Amino acid sequence: MNEYTLVKLVHLGALIFWLGPALGAWFVFKAVEDSEYLAGSAGHKVSRVFFYTIVLEHIAFAVLLATGFYMALDYGWLGAEWLSQKLTIVMLVIVPLEVVDVVLGNWLANSATKKLYAGAVLKPWEQVGLRLYHGAFTKLALLIMPLAVIAVMYLAIGKLEFTLW
Repeated sequence: MNEYTLVKLVHLGALIFWLGPALGAWFVFKAVEDSEYLAGSAGHKVSRVFFYTIVLEHIAFAVLLATGFYMALDYGWLGAEWLSQKLTIVMLVIVPLEVVDVVLGNWLANSATKKLYAGAVLKPWEQVGLRLYHGAFTKLALLIMPLAVIAVMYLAIGKLEFTLW
C-alpha cells in the first residue's frame, strides 16, 4: 500500500467515525429522551454512551482535518480552486459548528447530564444550555451539516469547483 492510499484510507475512516457513531447515538438518545426509560439507570447508560461517542466524533474530526491538510500540502493541491472552495466551506461552516458542538456537547451538556443523574439541581444557565444543545443547535446542525458535507464531498471526489454561471 502506498502512502497516498494509506493517508486517504485514514482520512475516509475518520470521515465515517466523525459522522456515523455520534449521529446514531443521538437518534437513540432522542428516542428515549422523553420517556421514563431515560430517568433510570439504563437511561444513564444511554447518555454516557452518547457522550463517549461525541468525544470519538471530535477526535475523528481532528484526524480528518489533519489528514486533509497533510494531503493538501504533500500532494500539491493548495493552489487548486476546488480545494479553496472546500476549505472555505470547512472553515466557515463545519469548523464553527464543531467548535460549538464541543463547547455545548462535550462540556456543558455532558457535565449537566452527569449532575442530573447524580441527583443535583441544575442552574438555570445549565438548563438553557442543555435545551439549546439537544434542541435548536442540533436541529440547525442536522439541517446545515449534511448540505456542507455533500458540497465538500463533491469538491473532494470530483476535484471540480462550483461555478456561479
